[in-house]
Amino acid sequence: MKKRLADQVVLVTGASSGLGRAVARGAGARGAKVVVTARNGEALDACVREIEAAGSEALAVAADCTVQDEVQQVVEQALDRFGRIDSYVANAIVTVYAETYRYRADELRRIVDVNFFGQVYGYWAALPHLRESRGTFVSINSALAYRGIPLQGGYCASKAALRAFFESARVEIEKAGWDVAVSVVLPGAINTPQFDRDRQKTGTQPQPVPPIYQPEPFAAGVLHCCEHPVRELPLGWGSQKALWGQKLSPRAGDLVLRRMGWTSQTTGEPKPLDAPDNLFAPMPGDPGAHGRFDDRSRGSTAWTSLRLALHSPKAALALLGAGAVAAGSAELLASRGRRPTRVG
Repeated sequence: MKKRLADQVVLVTGASSGLGRAVARGAGARGAKVVVTARNGEALDACVREIEAAGSEALAVAADCTVQDEVQQVVEQALDRFGRIDSYVANAIVTVYAETYRYRADELRRIVDVNFFGQVYGYWAALPHLRESRGTFVSINSALAYRGIPLQGGYCASKAALRAFFESARVEIEKAGWDVAVSVVLPGAINTPQFDRDRQKTGTQPQPVPPIYQPEPFAAGVLHCCEHPVRELPLGWGSQKALWGQKLSPRAGDLVLRRMGWTSQTTGEPKPLDAPDNLFAPMPGDPGAHGRFDDRSRGSTAWTSLRLALHSPKAALALLGAGAVAAGSAELLASRGRRPTRVG
């Protein structure tokens, strides 16, 4: 067990939107001092205001995680402001929805730069300071590290590389005798704004593969790992089902994906091929934590709650609380003309 969150300094990458935004807000709500980083300074400033409104302290540092010097600067500014880092949550991602033979070299390279090197640079920069604080490095990965799917070959490959890298790192840290934990978190589908910001070559609006979950219960699972590190933590039933399916029968998975792998990743709505995306540069505005799928998203995850309850009795309460937060957020959105979240 590590320090309780109220006594931690937590650094979150990709904190401008989606899961990273929910993790940062959740950490602040539980009393942690939070450092948030991403490319979108406007959204980071909004995140800081949310954390401060919850009664905690926060620092925003705009940076591109693919630039090693910028990642180092984020860590140094965190140390200058708060004196230490107890948990580093590596979360930033990009993707391109396209068949593997449709990628341009610069697109595939960018996916690997953000998703793989972005976390590796954070690990290199933070590790000496996590050794001092006896802290935790949390790698936000994906169930797709184990199961590649159509239209996301670059994303899946980057996540598989990350998982193998941190498997090696964990053993090396243990061999060196350092009290630093490495947790790899494997979320399923999340209702985040990324699906309106991803590059796509299908001509249709991307969506997460159902079942879809709100970011708050998954953020609670991530924050659990900051206090009670878990070696690998699938989040949501969809993630666990994918892992079991890949172990039992990869060929059956191939068959299912041939039939559903394209249609399950799109709403079917047309979208221009040249629609703005955030692959190489951030898009303006503050997208927040939730995407367009509130009416289809679950506000809790019974499977993860049970798993973490066995790992730590307090974790189930934290996830139930996160479900209440997600439901409250959805009610607020519903009051603005959108339907409420389905919980279950």
